[in-house]
This record gives sequence, structure tokens and C-alpha cells, in this order.
Amino acid sequence: MLDVIDPLLHEKANADWYRLAVEGGLFSEADRRFLLAHSPVEGGPSRWCCVELQDDWDIMGKGAAGLLGSAPLCPEFRMLSLDGNVLCFATTWQHSISTSVLTAPHRSRVLRRFAEWVAQGALDRPNEPPLSTAVRRWLDASSG
Repeated sequence: MLDVIDPLLHEKANADWYRLAVEGGLFSEADRRFLLAHSPVEGGPSRWCCVELQDDWDIMGKGAAGLLGSAPLCPEFRMLSLDGNVLCFATTWQHSISTSVLTAPHRSRVLRRFAEWVAQGALDRPNEPPLSTAVRRWLDASSG
């Protein structure tokens, strides 16, 4: 966690995110593509979009001011490796920024319980493709 009053917060937050992303396996130096959870409608369901980290990236600054948060240095995002084995997420607390990486999310009992609940249709909405179908596919593919 990084303290929001640190004068080097922007640089440290970007460096920490990148280090965690590469070390955790979100993407590699050679292939910087990953999936980003994006909600096209505020409050609506998220969809995974394939993105590629560009050379002039600024995840915690300009990125957090747009698609990846609510303002510069206020990140709120979820990222997934292309193979689904690494989940990276960030959030902003009252006095800090937290970035975390979870490897093998399919092995997390908490995530699997949540996925089972979603697979039962708990988050399906009328007039939208059902989330339950995709989640059931994920559960079936990652069992065992």
C-alpha cells in the first residue's frame, strides 16, 4: 500500500503496478496484452476487453483519471492475464492506494463460491447476455 501524501506517489504507484504485473504474470515484456474489466454503462455488468500496454503508459495517473479509476491516483480496476491465471486489481482507500495480484484465481475458494452464486443467475439482467453462462463455462473449465 502506498500513502497518498507521498510526494512520489505517482511514480511509485506506476512502478509498483508494473513490477507486480510482470512478476505476477499478468503479461510479459514480450507480449504486453491482458484483459481489462470494463463496464460500458455505469453500474452495469463488466465485460473483459483485450488491451495492450503501450510504451507511453500511465496506469495510475491519466489511466486512473479515465477508464481505470475516478481521478488521477484514484485507481479502481480489475485486470486478468490472457490465460486467466493471474488477476490484478487496485483500489483507493482513504489514505492509500492498494495494488494486488492473485495467481491461480480459479483455486480461490472465495472466488469459486462467488462464481457459483453468479452461475445460478444472481447477476443476470433482462435484455442482456447472461453472465451465468460465461461463469459456468469458467467454473467447468477450471475444475480439477
